[in-house]
Amino acid sequence: MRKMSDLGARIDQLAASLPGLLGQLATRDDEQIIRIAAAARRLERFAFLLRGMCASILRRRCQHRLPGGRGKLDRDGVGIQAQMTKLAEQAGVDRRTLEVDARISDTFFANADETALEHIPPLAREYYVVALSAPDPHAAIKEAAARYSDTRYGLRQFRTDVQLSKRVAGFLAMPSVPEQARTCRVRIPAEINELMAELVAMSQKTEDEIVVEAIRTLHASLTKRAARKRRNADTQRTPAQARVDGQLELLL
Repeated sequence: MRKMSDLGARIDQLAASLPGLLGQLATRDDEQIIRIAAAARRLERFAFLLRGMCASILRRRCQHRLPGGRGKLDRDGVGIQAQMTKLAEQAGVDRRTLEVDARISDTFFANADETALEHIPPLAREYYVVALSAPDPHAAIKEAAARYSDTRYGLRQFRTDVQLSKRVAGFLAMPSVPEQARTCRVRIPAEINELMAELVAMSQKTEDEIVVEAIRTLHASLTKRAARKRRNADTQRTPAQARVDGQLELLL
């Protein structure tokens, strides 16, 4: 209990020491400055997560509904909405930002223990925001963490990959259409008709099954080809283009 009560004080002490550190930067050698910059990045990674976890904990504590139903006024300010607004004001962020941080905490770090939190992957908050919209958020963020060290793979490419996965998932989740609505009548040349007859004999499948499998195979091939073209385009970028992309990502 003592350790938990001192947590806020320790964070306050760290924040209070930062102005002095900034004033001493000019006196540090190159190696120390590089280490300080790397540590600052770790602090940045933890900041939004700490904020999100605080929001998530408060939300769970306020889950009980006020007596009288949803229309009851929260005059005492103990409900979820009042607590989230208060926390957002104290943290100096927009309420929507706080809600997203809470979703990130609940989605990716709900079961994370202290050991796991010590080894958080070096991903900026924007990666988690994009991953939240993926069909499989955990798979998306795992892929981003695995490719983070690749300088050719940035936030823009990650956002494109997530959008592509959403389109594919949407296509696969399309409701089945009645059989009669899927009937397709086309003229088949004699040569193709003969090939179809051979395929039916060889595979022991119907013509409809063969056509459906062919369309699926073509779709998968075109999807892979498009992804390969994007990767090749990223590989051919000049250093100047890479710097511009990096600046754009930071602005986003």
